[in-house]
Amino acid sequence: MQQVNENASLQVLEANFYAVPDKPQSVWTYKLQRFWLTPVYRSMVRVGIPTFLLAFFVLAFVSKSENRVFLYEIIQDAQVSVTSRPDSIIQTLTIEGASPLVQQDIRKNLFGVLPTSDLELDLLELRQSLEEFPTIESAVVFVSSGGLLQVQVNEIPAAYVWRGMDGLKLVSSRGNILRNISNRAEFEDLPLIAGNGAIDALQEVDEILKASIPITSRLRGLVRIGQRRWNLVLVGDQTIALPEDNPSQVLSQIIVLSAVQDLFERDIIMLDFRNPKRPTLRLRPQALVGLKEIKGVSFLELKNE
Repeated sequence: MQQVNENASLQVLEANFYAVPDKPQSVWTYKLQRFWLTPVYRSMVRVGIPTFLLAFFVLAFVSKSENRVFLYEIIQDAQVSVTSRPDSIIQTLTIEGASPLVQQDIRKNLFGVLPTSDLELDLLELRQSLEEFPTIESAVVFVSSGGLLQVQVNEIPAAYVWRGMDGLKLVSSRGNILRNISNRAEFEDLPLIAGNGAIDALQEVDEILKASIPITSRLRGLVRIGQRRWNLVLVGDQTIALPEDNPSQVLSQIIVLSAVQDLFERDIIMLDFRNPKRPTLRLRPQALVGLKEIKGVSFLELKNE
């Protein structure tokens, strides 16, 4: 019994020996701990205050003009050192998908741009400037390794040669004027149209050209008359005057009639079908003289009468 009491007293003494009384916590310490647990407060202390101090010192530094000049010179020197590297200089230009004339226009547009650094070249602005060409539908511009600037264009094809008041022009199938040309012989494969309002009636041109396939070798061009009808000009200065309505159908009938009567082989200067019900043939002067002689009629006889 006595031993049990001694063990209990020893345990009480050990508990009293290890027990440490809590220190009282001040109010400000408690409030600071609560503030530190707030996300906004922690962000302000960790990010806001350092950012504010950094911005303050930077503004204080750049507020002086000599410091700004110093920074500008450092930036300029760094930019020059980077852009003047040999591996960043573009010196060669290649163009794909463009005709020789369009290639000349592109090279003229880029004259003075090359050589330049690939860091100073605005590819988007360059592409937009190329797409402003009336002959270019779309363009792709990119820089490849070895200082090579590549331009790939989708060119609008020319469908007609239009002779206007101020010279020859290439015209697309939609009636867009693509460019001026000086020599018709360079585009012999394109049909020639002339006259005011010709490019406004390209649908009729297409229909007439389809109907004139049997006489393509004779066809020289189409002339718009009075912005309302067409004349076909053939080799040998022959002309076919077509009506305002259904010109392609009337032309098909003329071609059939010519195949039977050999009209294009005769001394006829004009086949006037403006009124298909009353067609008129105009002979050449020498043919008219010969016809009158055959009939025994001369101008002198007519004058005497």
